[in-house]
Amino acid sequence: MRRAVLLRSVQRVLGDGARVRDAAYVWTRHRWSIPFAAMVFAGIALVAPIADIEDWPTRIVLGLAGAAVAVNASTTYRVLAETDDGIVLLMASRIRQVATGVEQRLPGNTDLKPVGGTIIATDWLVGNQEYTAPRSSEQAMQRMAANRP
Repeated sequence: MRRAVLLRSVQRVLGDGARVRDAAYVWTRHRWSIPFAAMVFAGIALVAPIADIEDWPTRIVLGLAGAAVAVNASTTYRVLAETDDGIVLLMASRIRQVATGVEQRLPGNTDLKPVGGTIIATDWLVGNQEYTAPRSSEQAMQRMAANRP
């Protein structure tokens, strides 16, 4: 179901003239994302007493919420789609896994290589940029990589 929604959103963005073969939802985080989130957490936890929040569990929960917002703000979501004309990198929604616009068409010789991962996601090198794909998009990434020259 989610894959069908993703493919329809890519088709809608690219138009009727494009034939979409496959698509994967991916993201990348700014390299300072985790230190930024840690600073936001510490800042909120330390400044909370100014707002009369003395309870440490509450300060920690507020700090974690702020850190989650900081990580989300420093994450860029994309859709990598394979069409008859090659690989296209599209902008994606932060909330729903749908394409929202075309960012760039990648050169025909762009490599797609797995470079690591965890139980819930796999890291891929797309050209010179590293992206993380959820396990739900891993098979699509593998199919697109297998179709590269």
